[in-house]
Amino acid sequence: MNDLFLERLSTMLALVPLQTTPWLPVWVTPLWILGIGVLAGFVVAAVLLAVLAVLSRVPGLGTLGDRPRVANAVAGVLTLIVAAVTLSLYWSQTTADYRILLILPVLAMSAIVGWGLVYGMWRRTVHELWSVLTEGVMGYALGAAAVVMVIGLAITPWAEDTRPILESLKQVNWVGDGERVQPIVVPAVSSDVTDPDDAPFRQFFVEYDPAAITELSIESNRTIILADAESPEDFQIRPTRIDPDAPFTWKRGELGGVPLPTDPAEGLWIQNREIDPATVNFRIVSLPPIQQVSSIVIAALAVVLSILAYIAFRQAAPRVAAIALATSKSEMAQPLYFVLLALGAVAMILFMIVPFNTLGEDIKLLKDSGMTLIMVLGLIQAVWSAGTSVADEIEGKTALTVLSKPVSRRSFLLGKYAGIMMAVFVLFVVLGLLLMVVTAYKPIFDARENSQEVPMWQESHGEMVSVVPGIALYFMETMAIGAIGVAIATRLPMLANFVICFIVYVVGNLTAPLVRSSDGSNELVGFVGKLIAVVVPNLNAFNIQSAVDAGNPIPPIYLAGAFNYLVCFGIMTLMVALLLFEDRDLA
Repeated sequence: MNDLFLERLSTMLALVPLQTTPWLPVWVTPLWILGIGVLAGFVVAAVLLAVLAVLSRVPGLGTLGDRPRVANAVAGVLTLIVAAVTLSLYWSQTTADYRILLILPVLAMSAIVGWGLVYGMWRRTVHELWSVLTEGVMGYALGAAAVVMVIGLAITPWAEDTRPILESLKQVNWVGDGERVQPIVVPAVSSDVTDPDDAPFRQFFVEYDPAAITELSIESNRTIILADAESPEDFQIRPTRIDPDAPFTWKRGELGGVPLPTDPAEGLWIQNREIDPATVNFRIVSLPPIQQVSSIVIAALAVVLSILAYIAFRQAAPRVAAIALATSKSEMAQPLYFVLLALGAVAMILFMIVPFNTLGEDIKLLKDSGMTLIMVLGLIQAVWSAGTSVADEIEGKTALTVLSKPVSRRSFLLGKYAGIMMAVFVLFVVLGLLLMVVTAYKPIFDARENSQEVPMWQESHGEMVSVVPGIALYFMETMAIGAIGVAIATRLPMLANFVICFIVYVVGNLTAPLVRSSDGSNELVGFVGKLIAVVVPNLNAFNIQSAVDAGNPIPPIYLAGAFNYLVCFGIMTLMVALLLFEDRDLA
């Protein structure tokens, strides 16, 4: 009886929204994909942590963390191995001019994996795992992700194409963009053959997945015929003739099919109709039938790497992590933090319903305004936290109490910076997820307001995921300004810190235009422009307003370049901060 009731209830829930609100599936399907990605991340992380817990019982592995020097050496070797394997996979897939940009991001992710695995199988980590994942900033971040997961599971009856989306996971390209070129040389026709129609068909094997082929082009320097069998009596598909000046091209969605057997194991039969060998190039682009499924993989990977990064940071640097955890807890408990969260949430909703009157460009302005607002709120929180947790503690002699314990000044300052950025990270995660939800609904809202047809869910998904690179870049910019704020807080009070950081933000966004404008000017103007570019960070590297306005996607290699710049500038700024704090009188 209960099963029958639940079956009828689920049927009603699946049908009613489609009849009364046709826009609802368009909105919830991208959110469902995001929720499934978070769920997959939690599952993979749970399996990984379970495996590490089993490995912790192996003699020598579970106690490796008790010897930090040995553990760090093992983690370093593991990092180099993972980095070497990753670079070998992606190096050839990247343009030669940008390959060097891959090294630092790959090393960073490999370090997360290396240190995360080594300290993840530490017996102390296994015993403290629940508190590690639920206490402080990680608990808030995982809680926000869990909310997304629960919402994604709850809206499953309303989502479209759920089964095809999950089936498309098998065709996801883990390496490269799915493009592959396979050359085949077909021997020439024997001199005994006088009629090209009597030339034999020879069997060749081409690697492809019929369900995943998105584009196909076949070029030959000789006239050939493609078939699926050796004898014309056995042909199941129509043979295809390819001439040297007429290559075969096909894209998914076009009429007709590909001249390839449905089963690659059966082989492809090629007839060379000329007296010279034929070189046939098969260019195959294989993508999932539903390409949006890659969002599930990216979301899952982000969840797993975040968990491993936090475990590695907390267990490998316990003193810095303890200060960072206390700092983040303190800053997130301040009224200003909740005010910024509430202000950002209300503004996101208003951005969705308030018309911008931009003649069809409301979505672009929504994304630009939302991402900029999140960055501004994050900058306010970062600079404010630097003043309250660094400057005020130095002036109030609280820092002297902390440093009286076995904590160095370096650990104190790095812990403060890490704690501030962890609090800002949660702010970005919460507001960023809300912006994604709002952006997914905006195409539907505009269509209903203008009495237009409801868009496809793929359009809402594309608008939703397009804000993720922007949020990542703006978080990098906040980290750069936050490092400056921490360095200034070692010497100056909060008000001066705000003024200086505001000036750096304004000038930093004008650095590139200043340098360009100084070209062709006198030597003094050029020197001043280049001096500003050296002293003040080039924040234009994190600015994507022009890309948003033009509707251009942000390529991953650009994120890699911005990360390289952030690491170099961050290390330099924190070194200056340590120098300023090293001889600061705290008594």
